Amino acid sequence: MLTLKKVKEMVKAPAHTKRVPSPKVLLEEGQIFLRKEFEHGSHLTLYHNGYVWFSAGKRNTVFHIHDCRGDYAYGASKGKGEVIKEEYFENCEWHIRALFEGEQRVEESQLKCEGVGQTKVSVSYHAVAEDWGEMADSEINVLDKYIEKEALHAMMAVLTKKQRNLIYQNYVLDKTHQEIADGMGIARGSVTRSVNQALERIRRKFDFEAHYELAVGDFT
Repeated sequence: MLTLKKVKEMVKAPAHTKRVPSPKVLLEEGQIFLRKEFEHGSHLTLYHNGYVWFSAGKRNTVFHIHDCRGDYAYGASKGKGEVIKEEYFENCEWHIRALFEGEQRVEESQLKCEGVGQTKVSVSYHAVAEDWGEMADSEINVLDKYIEKEALHAMMAVLTKKQRNLIYQNYVLDKTHQEIADGMGIARGSVTRSVNQALERIRRKFDFEAHYELAVGDFT
């Protein structure tokens, strides 16, 4: 198993003055060192120069593997959630902390874009392409696969305020994406993307929590 600590030992830290390469540059000039693929075509590709390309459809970001450092807080609500210590990630497979780093960066990019009115920019974890719009209602039952109704409050705690509002309207008030969009004065596609992003956040949070508890149990 290649741990994050081991991978960091195998590649040099980047020079502070060096510009972060684009995905295009990495594709054309980089040599792949490691690659981890996920569902829906998402992937983490680590190059020999230490740069990681995180891609999920139209959502992309590049960072250096040495940027995956420090404790990681997840769980969302202020004053709540969990903090996973840096040492834990250092001894896990390299891609676990890199995946969280990638997701955090694309979410930050999305918030910046929304702040300047570029709401059509897609930078969340799982790609929901424009032509997937009509698939949303059939995909939405993923909620039933991962979350029991009695876990609603725990589930909501991992979401942003905007995501909680959309999930509440969609699942508690039983509104369609179009009805939500009409009520909020936004495009249906924007609702669909946000709901799918929320569902993916829920799934990954609970999957990771189970993995983390299992790993901790191994040492007790």
